[in-house]
Amino acid sequence: MITAAALALAGCTAGHPQSEPTPAAPADAPVTSATWGIGTDCNGIADADVARATGTALFAKVLVNDVGCFWQENTVTGTFGAGMGISTWRYRGSDIAAERELEQQSGRTLAELSIQGNKGFKAYDANTCSIYVAKGQDLITWSIQTMNPSTLPPLCAITDQLAELSQDRVN
Repeated sequence: MITAAALALAGCTAGHPQSEPTPAAPADAPVTSATWGIGTDCNGIADADVARATGTALFAKVLVNDVGCFWQENTVTGTFGAGMGISTWRYRGSDIAAERELEQQSGRTLAELSIQGNKGFKAYDANTCSIYVAKGQDLITWSIQTMNPSTLPPLCAITDQLAELSQDRVN
């Protein structure tokens, strides 16, 4: 399970250069179309949004880079649970069909969706729920992975809320 989580997290960054973390904008900073794009705005999602969507303070932002953000679940013991958390990424020129195939191969259930006219899909199982949306030439993702799904609202309700917020703010 840990290996799968680590591979899933690594898959989010495969083929995309890592950059040094940069300071995040203040949680109350407005997100406008001028700040949209590849940058450090976490696709319009603030720490307070993550806390509201999950109903808990279990997640702390640990990575902000040019393609997105990652909030680590604070239930890590040693390396157990490493890679569990919430993420949002935006990739230039990524192929949504390739992501769909990877999610199918992982055995997750897939469901087609559309958010504000942007087509995509949801992939989920007991411990993960990810949303992938094509936006022009880009691919935007929102995902949660946890070892403790029973301590949270339904995982897809969390990613649904974050994806809708993100689209409302940057579409």
